[in-house]
Amino acid sequence: MDTHLPLLLASDVPPHRRQVSRDLLIVTAVTVGMFLFSVVFELREWLTDVTHPLEPYQIDELPLTFAALALSLAWFAWRRWQQSERELKLRVAAQRALTEALAENRLLSQKYLLVQEEERRNLAREMHDELGQCLNAIKLDAVSICEVSRGGLPEIESNARSIVELSNHVYDVVRSMMHRLRPAALDVLGLRDAVGELVNQWRRRNSSVTCGFESEGDLSELGELTNITVYRLVQECLTNVAKHSAASHVDVVLARTDALEVRVTVHDNGRGMHLHAKRSGLGLVGLRERVEALHGRLELTAAPGAGTQVTATLPLPGNG
Repeated sequence: MDTHLPLLLASDVPPHRRQVSRDLLIVTAVTVGMFLFSVVFELREWLTDVTHPLEPYQIDELPLTFAALALSLAWFAWRRWQQSERELKLRVAAQRALTEALAENRLLSQKYLLVQEEERRNLAREMHDELGQCLNAIKLDAVSICEVSRGGLPEIESNARSIVELSNHVYDVVRSMMHRLRPAALDVLGLRDAVGELVNQWRRRNSSVTCGFESEGDLSELGELTNITVYRLVQECLTNVAKHSAASHVDVVLARTDALEVRVTVHDNGRGMHLHAKRSGLGLVGLRERVEALHGRLELTAAPGAGTQVTATLPLPGNG
């Protein structure tokens, strides 16, 4: 049986313990040094001789008074140290509670986003099934009325054509609303093609602005929340470009940098903005909340006259 204990290396001792040992060594050395100094020079006798003529003024009591003051200051320092330690424990506990609360809030945000997207999907489906069919029936009836009244009843024919045109307009509005509520391409085509379709639609509505789109890496199987967050981020950024930037060119880059995260970058050459200026809109705030709910990071780079760049980095499910 080996009875030899392993040697404790100096590097294995925690730094704070080394500091305490050093301080105790200094206190011991000062105490021993003072004792030897008093013995060699007979300091007590010298103090007695010096203070004896001042005995009527009680000056000879000062050494004991100073000793009591030193002990009182040591007690005072000890009390402050205890108070600081209690405050430190309270701060650590508060920090731990805050960290736990933030983790719970992120979990709630993720659940909220899932519920929100599910409600949007259901609402878009109801609009398509119910409202879409009703509009289609109205349009078919109006077409039938138009054909029956053609030639003989021009006023009725004209009203029927107006109903057809109005039905087409309402259907286009409903289809646009359904697309904003839940992009069907995201479920059918996947993230890459859905974002590409979003960019193409934006190009058609904003023909005066050139828009580039690039994608890199495997963008399949990123997860429902990641897919919809990336899509909504690109959607909101392109909306902001059309409304506020007065840009002539915008680039959208979607890349899976590695097996752990996906990065989205939207950059325009518009008027830019002051990063610390007060903004009344909630678009960027909502985007930041979406990204941070997935343990991601949202970075905004902008300057007046230098364009704006929004970069979001999202960890993939299981790596957050």
